Amino acid sequence: MYSKFPMPKELVTTARSQGGVFTTKQAADAGITRAVTQRFLDDHIWWSLARGLYSLSNETPWEGLAWGGVLLGGPDAALGFEAAGHKLDLCSAPSVIDVLTPHQRIDRGCWRFHRTPKFDARGEPPVALIEQTALGICADADPDELFSRLARAVTSRRTTPQRLLQAAVANPNLRHRALMVEALGDVAGGVHSALERRYFRDVERRHGLPDGVRQVSLQPSRYSDVGYVEFHVVVELDGRLGHTGDGIFRDFDRDNRNAMKGYLTLRIGWDDIVNRPCEVALAVGRLLVSRGWTGSVTPCRNCPAA
Repeated sequence: MYSKFPMPKELVTTARSQGGVFTTKQAADAGITRAVTQRFLDDHIWWSLARGLYSLSNETPWEGLAWGGVLLGGPDAALGFEAAGHKLDLCSAPSVIDVLTPHQRIDRGCWRFHRTPKFDARGEPPVALIEQTALGICADADPDELFSRLARAVTSRRTTPQRLLQAAVANPNLRHRALMVEALGDVAGGVHSALERRYFRDVERRHGLPDGVRQVSLQPSRYSDVGYVEFHVVVELDGRLGHTGDGIFRDFDRDNRNAMKGYLTLRIGWDDIVNRPCEVALAVGRLLVSRGWTGSVTPCRNCPAA
């Protein structure tokens, strides 16, 4: 049957450019009639994803489903929220694909439609701008994940803390808006992970420690989390990610090379910073004093009475 009803090359090209999916209208524009469409479906050459939407495979990849949502959304539709975030490498692929569209659409299958009268989008498939996307996916995130996603948006070099901050300030109804504004100030200061942020906020800032240098490079192509360069002290924040397998040996090599340059390394983990930030601050402060810092640790309201 396939040889009797070959797919037009232009339709094949269109489908492949859209993750393997296409619409009834695109098929009709290529000369495919309803009868031929039904024959392709009966012969399992095409698979129906939704009314008016078809796939070249019975196992449509996420990219194809994303394209399908945009095609179902109609003219000027675009991926939004976590679907857009995944395309922009800000988060993992969601099982429900959110689509922004100026048209009224009913949710179906794996697609959730948001009637949005005005938004900007770019790319193929169209994706909401990174500022709108980053703030949108952060609105439902917990504080640590929120910060990591904002930092990832900034380090992707597609946006800046200032542009994100402007977008957040312009949206007074944004959930977690105050926290995002605070977090963006930390990102602008060079803090790039939730663990670094907790150290910066709960250990360093809250206890009057000197400002360390974030992601300091003391060796060619090697970076340390926090460096008090004047005092030859390094703090490595061990969030485990990146510190297993080969990462362990890279850490050992970096720490050993730093030691040969006269740097002392403190390695601090999540449990230390989350549950014992005051003790961590005291330990870091004592080490800095031993290396020449003339300041002193400032007790916070949670510190045990001395």
